[in-house]
Amino acid sequence: MDPVFTLQWPEFFLANRLQKLMPKSQGYSVLVPVSRQEKGFDLAIIRKYPNGRSQTATIQIKASRAYDQKPPKRKSTQRQLFGTWFNRFKIPKEADFFLLFGLFPPDPGRIKKVKPLWYKDCTLLFTQKEMKVFMSSCRTRTGKPDPMFGFGFDDERKIIQTRGDQDRRFKDYSTFLLTRRISILKKALSTNSSIMHKKN
Repeated sequence: MDPVFTLQWPEFFLANRLQKLMPKSQGYSVLVPVSRQEKGFDLAIIRKYPNGRSQTATIQIKASRAYDQKPPKRKSTQRQLFGTWFNRFKIPKEADFFLLFGLFPPDPGRIKKVKPLWYKDCTLLFTQKEMKVFMSSCRTRTGKPDPMFGFGFDDERKIIQTRGDQDRRFKDYSTFLLTRRISILKKALSTNSSIMHKKN
């Protein structure tokens, strides 16, 4: 038996973020599966109710570091300060939601030492249905499935798709930011939710 339990930084970071957005005082708890054989999800959120019932939502996390983007040669070229790259993946049936996590330095020119919490993130929240639609739409210019997809941003307020869009429309995904969609996650854990299965 492995005596050491470790948690990847994106999972640790987002578990803490979710605990703040969905506090225990409101009946929420963030759970981390201990078994490494647990497939399909990385975190789970449970909402407990006074009548003893509870609702659970599972989340899979996909992470990318934020890469500095080189200034474009043409002034007409649209390019953001940071870019993320994700590998195309199969949608596991075990996950109810997906978080696409991108970590970036708010001040790229800083040379002094910083603490881990100095970094900021640009995280998108998708439902399973939305993730399936998005993944099926990720294609190259020739229409073939793109093996990768990515997003670009200057800060955590606006994010656009930079790879995986066949028509290169630079679609704005700012409304998918976690902080702007937390209500969707909370609604899924409500007692009358049609997304989750009620658990006694």
